[in-house]
Amino acid sequence: MKPISISEQMMFTTVRLQAENSCGTGFFYDFKYGDKIVPTIITNKHVVNNHTTEKVSFSLHLMTKEGESTENTNVTFSTEWHFHSSHDLCYCYINPLLEKVRELTGKNVFYIPITDSIIPSINQLQDLSAIEEIVMIGYPIGLWDKNNNFPIFRKGYTAAHPAYDFNNKGIGLLDIAAFPGSSGSPVFILNENSYSDKKGNIFMNRNRIYFLGIQFSVPIYNAKGDITVENIPTQQILKSETPLMTNLAYYIKSEALKEFRDNIEKII
Repeated sequence: MKPISISEQMMFTTVRLQAENSCGTGFFYDFKYGDKIVPTIITNKHVVNNHTTEKVSFSLHLMTKEGESTENTNVTFSTEWHFHSSHDLCYCYINPLLEKVRELTGKNVFYIPITDSIIPSINQLQDLSAIEEIVMIGYPIGLWDKNNNFPIFRKGYTAAHPAYDFNNKGIGLLDIAAFPGSSGSPVFILNENSYSDKKGNIFMNRNRIYFLGIQFSVPIYNAKGDITVENIPTQQILKSETPLMTNLAYYIKSEALKEFRDNIEKII
């Protein structure tokens, strides 16, 4: 497949991560510094079991000579995960992984990274409405199109205005169901071909894409009516009490990646 539309390109932004007793979502992210590019994979800390040296199985696309993807591979690789100081986020450098794949298959990995260019500014966020349609990409309950190695698209809405933090700094709220495996899923505002703004202006034949953030936890309540906030689990676990899903989910705003950008810049 050679992706053409924005949504088709987004099919190659994520990677299914299988760690010991856990499964979650990661996404490719390129940090750019002038003419230098530092490719990474970003996910939640709890997806890698809060271990900085967790061994992970990566489900990857391979690139053909024509620059398309028609073949997949699965590589188990030990890498170092670098943790965010305050948020449930981490990243790893992927050049060693890419070299490992070339060594094993003789081919390059095919992926399309997210970059800073689609992180919305404060002004862009303030120009949004309180209710915006969103797209989340990942592997809920570990499910994916394993034959083609494609992720699952889910649609929902912002449940709170994306320009404002929801209770905690750098956190937003979504109206969308989250399941084990959804941890680490990137969340976007995606409008293909047309969209309207909060003033009622309609923009025809134009695309809009904003990288809002990364899903990481859900508010749940039990049969007793107690409300708690929990990380989206990375596996399905049977509990003696009955958790009731609210179909709401928290996301870490994409601006949190600035810490990673600053740390990498110090190194290079």
